[in-house]
Amino acid sequence: MCHLLCHADRGAREYAPRAVGPAIPSMCALAGLVFAQASPPAATTFSLRVSIAVDDAGKPLADAAWLAAEIDAAEALFEPFGVRFAKADGAPLEARVAHVETRADRNALASHLTPHVIDVFVVGSLRDVDDPTQVRRGVHWHAPSGSHYLILVASAPTTVLAHELGHYFGNPHSHVLDNVMSYERSGAPVFFDADQGKRIAARARAYVKSGELLPVP
Repeated sequence: MCHLLCHADRGAREYAPRAVGPAIPSMCALAGLVFAQASPPAATTFSLRVSIAVDDAGKPLADAAWLAAEIDAAEALFEPFGVRFAKADGAPLEARVAHVETRADRNALASHLTPHVIDVFVVGSLRDVDDPTQVRRGVHWHAPSGSHYLILVASAPTTVLAHELGHYFGNPHSHVLDNVMSYERSGAPVFFDADQGKRIAARARAYVKSGELLPVP
């Protein structure tokens, strides 16, 4: 979000023109008029390629309504910082990869990656690899190859995709109540703060500049 801030030089002396006739708008006023009439800059849209695991009967583990809610929530949070998402359908994942238990399981998903998009793999369960007694709802995973992608559990609450995308776009965890990157929730709407938004915008520009992600129309 950009704001035009016009400040008078505190060391300058005020004066008023003596000429008779129409007043000449100040530079700040003219600039403000231009900014008011201009449209906000268009957001950069990235392809979110979603590959969903199937169960033993071949049925997808996640339905369209759940996925739409995850993406809509993420886009509402990212759009103020110039990032949008367009869903693309990936190939179904076989039932044998539906339960992600180990680092090797997570790394194996790298074989399903597509270049220049954000890959999201939706699975049935996701084990914490540092504490096997715990399960996770999502993760931004870095494979040994250097590639990175998102793994999401099909039962994850609505803002988990936004949280993992927050990591993807450069944000660490937060301890602020109801922040997207925090685990602490009160039931109030979640949010990114201004600094997190700057990281998102900067990382989006870096992804485009490097060619790692290609914007879509």
